[in-house]
Amino acid sequence: MTTSVGFIGVGNMGNPMAGNVLKNFPLTVFDLNPAAASNLIAAGARKAGSVQEVLDQSEIVMTCLPASPDVEALYLAAGGLIERARRDTILIDLSSVLPSTPRKLEPKAKERGVHFLEAPVSGGVTGARAGTLAVMVGGDASVLERARPILRSLGPNIFHVGPVGAGNTVKAINNMMACVNSLAMMEGVVLGRKAGIDANIIYEVVKASSGGSKALERIQSAIIPRNFAPGFKVQLMNKDLETFTTIAKELHVPISFANVAQRYQQAALAAGLGDQDTSVAFTIIEKLANLKLE
Repeated sequence: MTTSVGFIGVGNMGNPMAGNVLKNFPLTVFDLNPAAASNLIAAGARKAGSVQEVLDQSEIVMTCLPASPDVEALYLAAGGLIERARRDTILIDLSSVLPSTPRKLEPKAKERGVHFLEAPVSGGVTGARAGTLAVMVGGDASVLERARPILRSLGPNIFHVGPVGAGNTVKAINNMMACVNSLAMMEGVVLGRKAGIDANIIYEVVKASSGGSKALERIQSAIIPRNFAPGFKVQLMNKDLETFTTIAKELHVPISFANVAQRYQQAALAAGLGDQDTSVAFTIIEKLANLKLE
């Protein structure tokens, strides 16, 4: 029998993820902005008028919300998901939040006979549309196995990284490393251009050398064409860097690269670039070097 799935929060990331779930499972969707779900309804999803209606129609409910306060309000408020869910329902939060948030939710869910997994994702909007996301699951392994067929709709790489809280910790680690890597690439390109070296030459040489990385591809897809349309927004990266630095403080881990990366993201925010792709930080480095890449 096909598992019925609910999806709450179909915004920038949630919408394409829900669309891929819909290709394989009957789906009920809800968003505070009804227009956000219009394409999914047109594709065959059932429109819910409330959170309760999603729960009534679904064995597994997935959520994708902007930040920890939104998630805690949805799950823990009076009349929220945990209070209203039927016993044995599986709740999966795909949001990128502080690890303390899912750690609050899981015991409350268990008290009511409800299962909870955190499952933050990596791959951005492009990966969400293509169904190629990496999913970092924290929670009970047996519950993950029940939910795995649905999570496979999001991407082929489903990782069980440990107990609840571990998923968002690994997500923060990944995004910090990705941001630092990207900024190192940008700084290298700016220095090379200042020295009169073509950005395409830098790309080709580094790609064939030890400095090659996924970040390097942004030279041709974003930096040279100056295409900073949002794939992963500055404001979201800044939030994930804040998560990383918060975890580091809690664990008394000294950090430096993450702090530098966050300063660049905050500079982009201050310049009004929060809704653009993180690669727009290149323009900040350009200005510091008094360089304009043509």
